[in-house]
Amino acid sequence: MKVKKAVIPTAGLGTRFLPITKAMPKSMLPIIDRPTVDYIIDEILDAGIEEVIIITSHNTDVIENHFKEDKALEERLLSDGKKELYDLAVSIRNRVKVTFVKQTVLNGLAGAIVCAEEVLNGEPFALLLGDEIIYRNNDQKPCIAQLVSAYEETGKTVLATMKVSDEDVNKYGNLGIKSDGWIKEVTCIKEKPSNEEKLSNYAIIGRYVISEKVMPILHTLKQKGNEILFTDALDVLAKENELIATEFEGIRYDVGDKLGYVQATVDYALRNENLGEQFKKFLSEK
Repeated sequence: MKVKKAVIPTAGLGTRFLPITKAMPKSMLPIIDRPTVDYIIDEILDAGIEEVIIITSHNTDVIENHFKEDKALEERLLSDGKKELYDLAVSIRNRVKVTFVKQTVLNGLAGAIVCAEEVLNGEPFALLLGDEIIYRNNDQKPCIAQLVSAYEETGKTVLATMKVSDEDVNKYGNLGIKSDGWIKEVTCIKEKPSNEEKLSNYAIIGRYVISEKVMPILHTLKQKGNEILFTDALDVLAKENELIATEFEGIRYDVGDKLGYVQATVDYALRNENLGEQFKKFLSEK
């Protein structure tokens, strides 16, 4: 079955970015002049996926407004002769079909996915976390497109993975790996293990292609603390030989982390054709 839908969960509290995330979700934090979610949408569209489901919560208006028609703004841009900006405003709402689903109980990523069950309609789907962006060169495939290829080759749920240092193993979901090629067979997952408990140096990042087999598993999971852990469902798939991982091309930015957000902003500013040279000069003077 082809992957036609993508899910972006944006309902988290964003506590690492308080107080700004009290009024604005992390996925709307700007990188130069575009919100983070726009870069994620680019990755989805470049993978040939045209339908997006965004999971929202209490502070959703700003996300929904970003994708809605703003008639007053568009008319003003036209009357001022700003056709280029008008085309930009229109393209945001026209380039992709977006469905919004509300997550009223903030019980983690697994809970967010269950909220989208009706819209997903038993289909496989791409899952892209709203606080990570992945930059790629023109000759590199989008990360989610790489995962789609692996899914279509195997029919199994696919995780994007990267190697991390021993010191960073405890920051991520950690993978037990049986076969280590382009497609890696995952045998089990441990959430943020100590160095003594680690399974490997392979970590999960926020890109997945999920088979339809995950949804029944999610309904069997019990809440731990305030969350239903998505890694628990992935661990079940791993033990059933239904989970693989692949490394990806590109540069990952954790924009839900303050340092990662600043690093992304600097790098994207340096790549910007209008700002790059001036910004490089500014940095060199600093």
